[in-house]
Amino acid sequence: MPLLQSPTNSAKIDLLMKQPPYILVVNGTKVRRPVFVLGAPHSGVDLVARALGRVPGFHLTSGQPSVLHAVYAFARRPSIAEERRSGAATLVRDAFAEAWQLTPFTCPRCPDENVAARDAARPCRHAGKANRFGDASPDLLYSAAALRDAFDDALFVQIIRDGRDVVADMLADERSLAWFRPGMANLDDELPNPFFGIETEEERDEYPKLSLAAKSALRWRGAVRMAARLRGELGRERLLTLRYEDLPGGEVEAAERLSEFASARVSAVELVRTGSAGIGSWRTRLSPQQREEIRSTAHTELSRLGYL
Repeated sequence: MPLLQSPTNSAKIDLLMKQPPYILVVNGTKVRRPVFVLGAPHSGVDLVARALGRVPGFHLTSGQPSVLHAVYAFARRPSIAEERRSGAATLVRDAFAEAWQLTPFTCPRCPDENVAARDAARPCRHAGKANRFGDASPDLLYSAAALRDAFDDALFVQIIRDGRDVVADMLADERSLAWFRPGMANLDDELPNPFFGIETEEERDEYPKLSLAAKSALRWRGAVRMAARLRGELGRERLLTLRYEDLPGGEVEAAERLSEFASARVSAVELVRTGSAGIGSWRTRLSPQQREEIRSTAHTELSRLGYL
């Protein structure tokens, strides 16, 4: 009777390839086809997230601490996700396993009342109704590679907006400007650095001299370049791109596209924007010098996307 032999490298690879995909279970529900909404800062991610989050049974989060910790770890050190892909995927899954939990303390629909300590970490009464999951955290775009590895059936919705309007909003947002403070940019160890939009040593050397408008334009440019690469890597079945400027007056069409893509009944009413500075408001909000700095920094992308 022949002795059992250890499997060859080829057999080991075959065995690994035949293993079932990882399935995350949250609140007793298997997470299938989670939807992640991506975009540059102030590109309209919140608007699409609101529409998806109002779909019955859809639990879509944004800005949960566990997720932001992972997002900014990858954003500031993109090499982590590339060099340690399996570890990055595990970190992302763990982050969402925590973020998507619905307890009396985390559920937005639960009344604000005293809860017994023994029930604080248990699923709330709404948890069983959540059968779809997603996230639209700020700067989630920079974790796209880790998200693909963590959830092999994930769907992505990305929003594109005129970089000049984006920069105008960034300049009025202290949280956006905080990233440009000295010491925040990890430029010596990370090149290219998609989060700050820096790709060459020359750009890195010039970066400290740039104005806030130019630095903001670099961030937008880096984001749309990442979005373009993502379109090349994912098929239409997994990636939907929406243009912010097409939403006003086109809410019905956008809702239909979102509904078909995500297999969820999205309401066009939820895509109606209120309280926004408006499309093209950069014309009155940016100085001539700022406009020229943005144009000089991101001319190619503005032109390619039809904004020039």
